[in-house]
Amino acid sequence: MTKKKPDFLRDLDTAIMDELTGGGIKGNAAGLVGTLTQIKEIKQLCGLPFCGYMAKLETVRPSGVPDEVTVVFAEDVPYRACNGIEFDVMQEFVEGSRLLLTGKVQTLKDFQSGRMLVYILADFVTVSEKAVEQDEAAVRGVIANKPTYRETPRGKRITDITVKVRNELTGGSCFLPCICWQEQADEAAQWQQGDTVELLGRYQSRQYEKVLDAATGEREQRTAYEVSVRLIRRKEEKENEC
Repeated sequence: MTKKKPDFLRDLDTAIMDELTGGGIKGNAAGLVGTLTQIKEIKQLCGLPFCGYMAKLETVRPSGVPDEVTVVFAEDVPYRACNGIEFDVMQEFVEGSRLLLTGKVQTLKDFQSGRMLVYILADFVTVSEKAVEQDEAAVRGVIANKPTYRETPRGKRITDITVKVRNELTGGSCFLPCICWQEQADEAAQWQQGDTVELLGRYQSRQYEKVLDAATGEREQRTAYEVSVRLIRRKEEKENEC
């Protein structure tokens, strides 16, 4: 029998996934360290009442490419992180600060603009200037529609999947856009709607042009947000609800 070659990176990613999800207890967990680029107080989120803050953070991929991350947290979250000590969030969380946070990856549709907000709903946020760069998301959910396989002009294999998870604000479901690469893409392309999957990846952003008027050629620069998958595995059972 041929001995299987060790895959140390896969073993490391599996360990990270297990750590983030508490060995499978949590179905959605994100850990992030990034540089704050903007923050504002909000009273609603995509039409839902929500008193708290929306922030933009910059993280950097191993390749050096920066990503923009949208983070939302309730007004009491920063105080819980520092044992209830009172402080002014808008004065303490200033542009250029390094923030460390944990939470869950979520989506909400803004029915006024028609756009989908992909964000991290943080349950812990604090300033941590010495924290090292981190951008990890571990998700367990159900494939919401048929995976879409494609190849780039440079020959990279990609499979896009949408994973259904619990919406923490409404109690319903939300749908996370995820992108798988190369061997992971080959595997995910064979799966079906309704399959339960566990995945580990990073929250990332990318720029694209949206054609607004084909006749005039009017275009608009937009940013798409998704989970770029490093490790994905299918569970044997299927789940009808998330």
